[in-house]
Amino acid sequence: METMKQEAEIQQAIEKILRTIIDEWYERVSGYYVTQEQVSVNPGENREAQLKRFHDDKGHRIKFSKDELDFTYGLSSCWLDGYLMIEVSVNNKVENFDYDDFEERLVAHYEKTGTQKVQTPADLRHVTYRDVFLFEPNIRTAFKVERREDKADIMRLFFKVSNELLEKLASHPIGGKQLVEAYCVSPFRSVYATVYRRSSR
Repeated sequence: METMKQEAEIQQAIEKILRTIIDEWYERVSGYYVTQEQVSVNPGENREAQLKRFHDDKGHRIKFSKDELDFTYGLSSCWLDGYLMIEVSVNNKVENFDYDDFEERLVAHYEKTGTQKVQTPADLRHVTYRDVFLFEPNIRTAFKVERREDKADIMRLFFKVSNELLEKLASHPIGGKQLVEAYCVSPFRSVYATVYRRSSR
C-alpha cells in the first residue's frame, strides 16, 4: 500500500512537470497564433483557434493548426513493469513523411548526447543522461510509429526513468522540468521539424 502511495505521489510530480512544459510552450508561442482563449472571448468573429492545449486523462498536448502547420505534440507518463515511463509523441499528417530519416536522426542524437553529464538539477550532475533515461533494450525499440488509416499517424518515443534516480528527478520541479524538456522534448521536436520541412517540399 505504501509503495502504491509513493508511486502515485511520484507520478503526480512528474505529471506536474509535463503539464508545466506544455503550458510554458503554449505561452511562449501564443503571440503568433489565434488561441482558443481568444476565440472563446470573441466567438462572433468566426475565427478558428490555431493554437490549443489539452490536459486530461490522455496526458498533456499542444495543437498547432495554422496554414500548412497541422500537428499535435503530446506528453504523458505511466507505470509499466515497475518503472515510470515518459512518452513524447507527435501526430503526423504529411503523406510523404520520411519515418526512417526521423528515426535515424533520433538515434544519432541520443547516441551522441546520452553519454554527456546532466546539467540540472544539481543532484543529478554526477550522472549521464543515459543513466537517468533508459532506452531498453535500445532506442529503436523505444521509438514506435502507429500508422492509422484515415487518421494522422502517431510517432512515440518512450523513456524509462531509472528507479534509482526517479525521486531526485521528481523532487525538483524546476530542474526536473528543464532536464525533461532539454533531453526528452526539445530533440524530438527539433528532429520532427527538420524532417517535416524536408517531407513537405
